[in-house]
Amino acid sequence: MPLETAEVERWSALKVWCFGLCNRSPKSNLAAVDRLKLGPEDRFIDLGCGLGAALEYAVGIGAEVTGIDPSPAMVTRALQRVSGVEVRAGSAESIPFEDDRFTAALAVSTYHHWADPEAGLAEVQRVLSPGGRLLILERKLKKSSGHGIDVAGAEQLRQKLIAKGYKPVAIDEVVVGRNQYLAVSGING
Repeated sequence: MPLETAEVERWSALKVWCFGLCNRSPKSNLAAVDRLKLGPEDRFIDLGCGLGAALEYAVGIGAEVTGIDPSPAMVTRALQRVSGVEVRAGSAESIPFEDDRFTAALAVSTYHHWADPEAGLAEVQRVLSPGGRLLILERKLKKSSGHGIDVAGAEQLRQKLIAKGYKPVAIDEVVVGRNQYLAVSGING
């Protein structure tokens, strides 16, 4: 069920430009792509691709690479950064691709922005082929609010994936530089 346009967070061109000054190539994106173990046979989607750091890295691996972002300004910047990829405006709750299209899906520091996590997880499952891999990587929080996810929130997400038939579903702590992340991953059953 598509969400109303106003319900999905979109960044302005100015906010995207400011974000780009400090976050052109976050190491968390590279670490997440490595955790997915992408190969040339993969059809990969980055959910909330931002400036395209994960897309750029995945292209170098040889995967078929696609991204979505709710911000048209982010889509423009990602397309400028990485040639030969498909990047569209869209949100996790309304992914503009056909069923079973992707073998790997990634959301780095975007899950906490999803307007409707249940709808987003259903959409990801729709576009992820059986046996496809999902990785959601969020900054580890000590409390339940902020830009990231706490341990209890990661466990709730794990339970949601199990209920949707993903298996195995794991929560791992990932350290990237001085930052701690929680990685929730599973295979679409």
